[in-house]
Amino acid sequence: MGYRIFLAGASGAIGRRLVPQLLEAGHLVTATTRRAAKAAELRAIGADAVLIDVFDAGDLRAAVAAARPEIVIHQLTDLPPGLDPALM
Repeated sequence: MGYRIFLAGASGAIGRRLVPQLLEAGHLVTATTRRAAKAAELRAIGADAVLIDVFDAGDLRAAVAAARPEIVIHQLTDLPPGLDPALM
């Protein structure tokens, strides 16, 4: 069996291409997204999708703790304009 991987930004430009490759390689992927429709797509291909606002620090900590990942991959590319860097 592969690694437990937490992929933030799984439905973005890179993440949506990375998830199937990770799954095909035998990894267990916890995949985050902001949209329910994208979460359903991720689940349909075998990922454990988490619907989350990654800028909510408490929810993000809880999601990471629940996933117990061995690897964390950050692919958040659609950041809101004017985002306070302290929130990242």
